[in-house]
Amino acid sequence: MTKRPKHPYAAIEHRVLDSEAYADLTHSARSVLMAICRQLTKDNNGHLQATAKYMNQYGISENTTYRAINELIAHGFIYRTSLHKINPHTNDYKRIPSKYAVTWLPIVKKEGLYLFNYESCAWRHWSNKNKKPTLKKNSYHPQTCGYNMNIPPIFDANPPL
Repeated sequence: MTKRPKHPYAAIEHRVLDSEAYADLTHSARSVLMAICRQLTKDNNGHLQATAKYMNQYGISENTTYRAINELIAHGFIYRTSLHKINPHTNDYKRIPSKYAVTWLPIVKKEGLYLFNYESCAWRHWSNKNKKPTLKKNSYHPQTCGYNMNIPPIFDANPPL
């Protein structure tokens, strides 16, 4: 019997997926989180990137990435371990991208990373108490097409026989 080749995978623990913080994420933030987790190996947590070029491979724009990163940090799923900067070792001034860590996995290679306020599993402490309401009851909102979602719809059409 031949061995099957191992294929890499991006795994997120069920406790993360089942959390209130994850349920509150926008779909864009979830997509960015998946793209960031796509880079994970056994020891590179803390060195993950979310560059525009990388995210563009997955159809995620630079503006969406920027908003989603801020949302993921606020919800405690990722932590920025280094800020983007100019590379001092080269003359071409290539930018060094920001690096991130997912908070539910350990950081093995810590050299050169900013971990002063890092908190493991920070998403556990997220609370929606400070969140501003985005939709008032009985008001028009484009995502609800102007319908009051508390009243069941009335169908005028007859069902097919």
